[in-house]
Amino acid sequence: MNALTALSSPDCFAARYGSPLPRDLRTQAQDMNWTTFSQTFTSTAGPIRLGSWEASAARGGRTTFDATFGIGDAIHTASATTYGPIDALTSMLYDLGCHVEILEFHQQTLTEGSTATFVAFECDGHREWSMAIEADASLSSVRAVVGAANMLHL
Repeated sequence: MNALTALSSPDCFAARYGSPLPRDLRTQAQDMNWTTFSQTFTSTAGPIRLGSWEASAARGGRTTFDATFGIGDAIHTASATTYGPIDALTSMLYDLGCHVEILEFHQQTLTEGSTATFVAFECDGHREWSMAIEADASLSSVRAVVGAANMLHL
């Protein structure tokens, strides 16, 4: 396969949703079918479970985010006032001992009205990708980051 063919060949996400994956993720996902791709990059299991996620307006254009997490057998509540959900979530996870650094963030609105979020993340020199698809863009981003945390801390 030459470089031109590789660029024009749809990845499994593009074949399913009509929109290409982020370039670095596309390279990793090359030759994967949809089932393998979703099992590899969508983490729904792990030690960190999101119980609730709520947002309310705060002063200065910021938002207060409140969350409940199940980590192992324990339930934790957390709160952060920031400018966005990713900043809040990574801060909450850090406070709970789960250090996740987001290196890339991509969102795509899909034809069915849902949003796909892709995050490249790193912890202790280990880099991976996580993906989530949800009807709400904010929840999609939160679920992608929780998936990343689970991939790093299994």
